[in-house]
Amino acid sequence: MSRTLLAVLLVALGACSEPPPPPAPAPPPAPAAPVIPEADLYTLTVGGSGFRAEDGLVGLKKRFGDAAVSLENVPLGEGAEEPGAVLFGEDPTRRAIVYFVEGKVDGPLSAIYIRESESRWRGPLGLRVGMTSAELQQLNGRPFRFLGFDWDYGGYVSHWSGGVFENAVLAPGRIAVRLSAPHEAPEGYPQGDSDFTSDVPALVAAPAVVSELGLTFGP
Repeated sequence: MSRTLLAVLLVALGACSEPPPPPAPAPPPAPAAPVIPEADLYTLTVGGSGFRAEDGLVGLKKRFGDAAVSLENVPLGEGAEEPGAVLFGEDPTRRAIVYFVEGKVDGPLSAIYIRESESRWRGPLGLRVGMTSAELQQLNGRPFRFLGFDWDYGGYVSHWSGGVFENAVLAPGRIAVRLSAPHEAPEGYPQGDSDFTSDVPALVAAPAVVSELGLTFGP
């Protein structure tokens, strides 16, 4: 065998015996989605750890888990209903009623309402179901206006009158509150389809109670 051929064979054998190059490093794992603190899960606010209209049904299931969200007809008032969703339907401390724009459950959120007195849900500044109208006025920083009682839309706050709750959440979100009259309302308590202020003497003497708390989107 010629020296030239022997040299070629030795080079080839040497190349075959070299260890393979190390594998390319694996890409770093994607950062985990931020965990929403327990308290923020049940806070009616917009942005950050709060809600966005575009979250829709998918966002609700991602936030609370599939099992917590059930599609049901939800009340509109005056006996009417439309498709919506209920969160934690068997747990009054976490139950919430969810509305979608035009009743389309595959569309954006329209509103989230809380109606249970034992609910852990809160609004801005600790706003909660069961709070008195006097406490609500104090948080708002000034008297607010509401619709009189004893009709289908009775007790809803109609205007915050420039108080804190007028801009308590980021647009297009708005805080909605409904009051209920006390069991033994005094004579002359506000009634009917008219606006009243929260500092009228009847309410000062016998405060109403927050019976419904909501976060709405849109105008």
